[in-house]
Amino acid sequence: MHLKQIADAFEAAAPGTDAFLAVKDGTRALIARDPAHASAYYLLYGFARSYVLLHEDEGISPEFAEAARHQLLGYLRRIEAAVPLGPAVLLDVMNGVVRDHEAAPQAF
Repeated sequence: MHLKQIADAFEAAAPGTDAFLAVKDGTRALIARDPAHASAYYLLYGFARSYVLLHEDEGISPEFAEAARHQLLGYLRRIEAAVPLGPAVLLDVMNGVVRDHEAAPQAF
């Protein structure tokens, strides 16, 4: 599985913890299969893992779930586009994702 497949499946899934769990599992598998980009996958893994840990046993509104899905999907797509562009571009994109995440409401 590639990051694009993970992002496509996440985009097509219903918002909720199951979709985030699939991202968590998929990016964790990518860490082992593509160690050259492990830090990018780990960043995404951490976001998905946090969402699952924070929200798996609580009722959340559909609006909250959709906003969180939209946020993570944006991060997935940004990193997906940066991976083939080389380490410098990928690092810059990852730094931008972290800055964006820190400035956003914390869903995960």
